[in-house]
Amino acid sequence: MKLRITHLTEYRYAAPVSGNSNELRLTPVQSRWQQVPFFLLRILPSTRLRKFQDFYGNQVTYFDVEEAHKQLVIEATSSVNTLDRYSEGEPASAPLEALKTADDEGRLQPFLQPSGPVEVPPEIWRAAVDVRSNYSDVFGLAKGLMDYVYRSCRYVPGVTDVHTTTTQFFESRAGVCQDFSHLMLALCRSLQIPARYVSGYVYDLKRKEIRGAHASHAWVEVWVPGSGWNGLDPTNNCLTHEHYVVVAVGRDYEDIAPVRGSFWGPAEREMRVSVHIEERLS
Repeated sequence: MKLRITHLTEYRYAAPVSGNSNELRLTPVQSRWQQVPFFLLRILPSTRLRKFQDFYGNQVTYFDVEEAHKQLVIEATSSVNTLDRYSEGEPASAPLEALKTADDEGRLQPFLQPSGPVEVPPEIWRAAVDVRSNYSDVFGLAKGLMDYVYRSCRYVPGVTDVHTTTTQFFESRAGVCQDFSHLMLALCRSLQIPARYVSGYVYDLKRKEIRGAHASHAWVEVWVPGSGWNGLDPTNNCLTHEHYVVVAVGRDYEDIAPVRGSFWGPAEREMRVSVHIEERLS
């Protein structure tokens, strides 16, 4: 699938601010399943951009706006070509016992531990154990955990924020894609299934049929021995496919927030974010 994505973030400040420093994770990932022939980043006020890769391999753009300003505009435009990861079927079955020897070099350790908002209290572990009793293979169990999150939680925008923990969400069972994904991470990690947080976009061809398609979206990737990372979306209870665009991966949202920054000046500000996705014919 060929997609064009425009992600616009606009800040309006109550009074002039300066020293506005920001890290952006808005560049889609290049992979076997996803190619990015075009990416353009526009910043107003204009400033010099610097790029680097973070610990997880994500493309990060850094900039400073030193002069006083009352508005900051960040516009990322991408052309992305995607393939369906599962067009030829799901990954080969790997028994749960295979997880014990899957991380000889320690590369998966960051995705096996609690992190930031991904807390693993006894209640979450017990829920995961209950689901595990029905499965003997890694990917089957991951799908079972995804289904559990989808069926036991309600999609309700506006009742959580970026600081909501899995403990809090597990009690309320109401939130958005970020919360659904964090809970699935906690369930997986409690059973020693490596799982990481993914930020990106999902294209809703028929409009309003996919939860989270109106803005940045979040889902989960689990590590399956012999197959690698595989995407699952607990908010929509489905495997990821060609409508999904990966932008960044990390332990949780805190690792890969699309925009993170600080500035000198009054704290009061207004933020507006819009995401527009359309299918390209060529």
